[in-house]
Amino acid sequence: MKNVYHPLNHAFLFFMLAAFFLLFSSYSVRAQSDPNAGVQVQSDSNTATQAQPDPNAVTANRPVELVSRIYGSSRNTILDTDDVGGTPVFIAQNSKGNLYIVYSGQQEEVQVFNPEGKFLFRFGAKGDTEQAFSSYICGLAINSRDEVYVCDVLKKKILVFDPKGNFKFSFSSIQGLTKEDKKQDTTPSHIAIDGQDMVYISDTGNGHVWVHDTRGKYLFPLGGPEQGKFPTAGQIRFDNKGRIYVIEGLANRIQVCDPKGTSLFIIGKTGSRVGQFLRISGLAIDSQTRIYASDIVLSVVQVFDSQGEFLGVIKQVPDKKEGDQKLKGLAHIFIGHNDLIYITELPFHRVTLIRDKNK
Repeated sequence: MKNVYHPLNHAFLFFMLAAFFLLFSSYSVRAQSDPNAGVQVQSDSNTATQAQPDPNAVTANRPVELVSRIYGSSRNTILDTDDVGGTPVFIAQNSKGNLYIVYSGQQEEVQVFNPEGKFLFRFGAKGDTEQAFSSYICGLAINSRDEVYVCDVLKKKILVFDPKGNFKFSFSSIQGLTKEDKKQDTTPSHIAIDGQDMVYISDTGNGHVWVHDTRGKYLFPLGGPEQGKFPTAGQIRFDNKGRIYVIEGLANRIQVCDPKGTSLFIIGKTGSRVGQFLRISGLAIDSQTRIYASDIVLSVVQVFDSQGEFLGVIKQVPDKKEGDQKLKGLAHIFIGHNDLIYITELPFHRVTLIRDKNK
């Protein structure tokens, strides 16, 4: 299915891009010029300001195979973004292989697809009730019982649903705040659930990662109570070695920690060269502990080994019908069953499913 142009489409896309980075906009930056990268970089914390891609920094494309593309299910109303059912932002997969995708726009909802990408059903709607979404939902994750956890940024809560989309309960991380925290409320932007069903929540505004049990009971802050432990915390991932990966949005880097939250090493800084990011937007780990990080400005996915050494970059996808297509507007990356890679492309309102051909 192809997009049909509508005058609201481009305006909505710009709104989405702005909203996506709203959580990273409360910190000012003082930049200096880096003549080696051709971009503006922060002198201490490696944050970007008005940085532009460096076309001379592009490396060879890492070979991948296009598996399929997924478009959302339209409600067939004028309120939809276009005829393909809104803009996909975040993805999770349950034990049966079904995909749960947060769609944002006029409708804030979760759409569910089978492993082949066939639409099954949707749940969630905007409203003022406990089970309804606000106008800004973000990350989601699924536990071992296939319960679905969705971050509602404006409600400052996590909403939990059963596999069919029926609301179960909600909870927040407000108990973790101390008087040292600059913001006396939480900003739950991203969520991840480990193999023991422990729930990790990024509080972007306060720079914390809060840990809860599977029923929502608050347990502790990852790495200790120090405010700003994970500045502008974003997506969280785990590998099969027990390590925890946290995106730090404005610093354009990934902090790799042990299970207690002690930093082991850092991947990335601001720039457009190998191993650098202009706006890191997504993170995923495959079964071989290869690290995939998307950049919404450079429109590439960089790949690293388990120690953070650069392996290659994915910047275009072969398409037998339409020829090689460059990736664009990469808001999120997710690796599901059998190491299949799911990438959300905002301008096309779609999820692109690929397979890394490198063994």
